[in-house]
Amino acid sequence: MDVLIVSTAVDAATDEVVRILSERGAQVARLNTEELPFDASLSVDFHGEWATTLQYQGKCIAASTIWYRRIRAPQKPEAMDPGIYDFCLRENRAALLGGLMAQSARWLNHPAAVWEAEFKPFQLRIAKEVGLPIPRTLISNDPDAIARAHAHFGRTIVKPARSGHFWREGEEYAIFTSLLTDEHLDALSDAKWTPSIYQELIPKDVDVRVTWVGGRIFAAAIHSQTDPLAVVDWRKTGNAALPHSRLELPQPLLDKLHQLMIRLGLAFGCIDLVRTPSGEYVFLEVNPSGQWLWLDDQLGLGISSAVADWLIGP
Repeated sequence: MDVLIVSTAVDAATDEVVRILSERGAQVARLNTEELPFDASLSVDFHGEWATTLQYQGKCIAASTIWYRRIRAPQKPEAMDPGIYDFCLRENRAALLGGLMAQSARWLNHPAAVWEAEFKPFQLRIAKEVGLPIPRTLISNDPDAIARAHAHFGRTIVKPARSGHFWREGEEYAIFTSLLTDEHLDALSDAKWTPSIYQELIPKDVDVRVTWVGGRIFAAAIHSQTDPLAVVDWRKTGNAALPHSRLELPQPLLDKLHQLMIRLGLAFGCIDLVRTPSGEYVFLEVNPSGQWLWLDDQLGLGISSAVADWLIGP
């Protein structure tokens, strides 16, 4: 195989890249991770002096490039004990990631780099070290520390320390970045249950989404301040007509973003910035497995084609 894609059956971005690769005649194997371990088999066979073989559904997969897109857990079999289910998921993930990392291949991105880069405090430290402005930030579950930070910041936003998604009674929920309100401050004792990220609210001209593909930059301005639901977090709005536009970034900023991605060891990532009314760019975070397909649809940026270019290789 030319490319092994590790993804899920419900990722439209993966579907689009697979379509482009197929049109170009590339040999592609796709591993949908929610099939493992209950509906598919995985084997990692060590033989000979150096060779390590990955087998999926009994078929050997040897690929020069691995696109580690994302992992999705399977549903729990109805009769399975939750503790056994959790054990099966943890063992399956260890075997899958270990088997993948045993392969000799080019990576978009290597699982170890993804794991490290997903920690937002680490991202912020690296961003600051390469010269990117970041918001004043506190990560805490200490109500007193949060109250002091809010008094110092003035207007404060709060967001999850890692993932804004959780499941409750079989349904998935999303937690968006929110403005810290008087109601939140009155219930600040509840903050002790989980550390969150508290940051000063950065004044916005536009939100900026930068997609990085092996050194190629695709930048879009998201005109979030035109929609009341998108002012704090543009993902919160259901407005399909939220204005977007192509954006040219200044060279000093491009140089710093290049340093950031090299330091994080990422060949792909979606970087969120804010451009302030004075024209300053402020770093918020980078998602090593972020989405981009809506930008191709709205602006014709060609990000999917760039991902396919990288996977096929020079």
